[in-house]
Amino acid sequence: MQIPQITAFLAVAELQSFSLAAERLHITQPAVSKRIRQLEETMQTTLFDRIGKKSILTPNGLALIPHAEQILLEIKTYKARLEREHDKPSGILTLATSHHVGLHRLPQVLRDFKIEYPQVDLDLHFMDSEDACIAVSKNELELAIVTLPEIPDERLNLEPIWIDLLQVVLAPDHPLSHLSEINSDQLLDYPAILPSTGTFTRKIINQYFATAKGSMKIILETNYLETIKVMVSANLGWSMLPIGMLDSTLTGISLNGLEIKRSLGIVTRRNRTLSLNSEAMIAMLRQAKAVDRINKI
Repeated sequence: MQIPQITAFLAVAELQSFSLAAERLHITQPAVSKRIRQLEETMQTTLFDRIGKKSILTPNGLALIPHAEQILLEIKTYKARLEREHDKPSGILTLATSHHVGLHRLPQVLRDFKIEYPQVDLDLHFMDSEDACIAVSKNELELAIVTLPEIPDERLNLEPIWIDLLQVVLAPDHPLSHLSEINSDQLLDYPAILPSTGTFTRKIINQYFATAKGSMKIILETNYLETIKVMVSANLGWSMLPIGMLDSTLTGISLNGLEIKRSLGIVTRRNRTLSLNSEAMIAMLRQAKAVDRINKI
């Protein structure tokens, strides 16, 4: 059983498609088919049934999943330990981040990191926070810097670095923009533009409308907060955004007089030995957190 065969097997198992697995692994579909065929010959069993356009795991294939994942984890852990024998970080640091964090929080940290560790090449993956957490939990990624979930996955370590305060945001000419404070019921009569259902930020917003006397009139959902900002500034609806995004095109109002927060920070896999590169980035993020605290004193 070889590593390329295991990675191909896990990719096909997740995506239920040889062609999609080939795209993810940046190889040809025949190469994926060859790896799966070789693995099936080694294991002396059929791992996938071809049903229509999908490749579905057989019972024996399903039983192989946890063993294959454990093999990859042990290899990654061993490689990380080898890296730690070197005196300083080098090579490639792969990390995932959301578009919002990458735009508003990370640039200075990445700049400082490159100055401190010029020998490390950054491989940045922009992903939705939810997808990044899933990738880390599956050991597909070692490090993510994203919006943190309110309910943590037991497989993950979560470390807050920044706190975003969320406010109701309106266009300056919105009928409610003159208010200094607003309650959830007052917003129900007006169209809303919100983060997509299932996102960590949307779940936070939903908590504060759970007791409202009706449902929100949602006309648009998107994962991109910058898009929401533009739509709200055009007076197409109200939303809730981090106060750091407020400018002259938006009016921010407290919801029910409450301080509504979301956490942004580090996601790693529990019980996984981190590479020297990841440890260096985490140390840099903790330093940024400390500086941010000092600046607020």
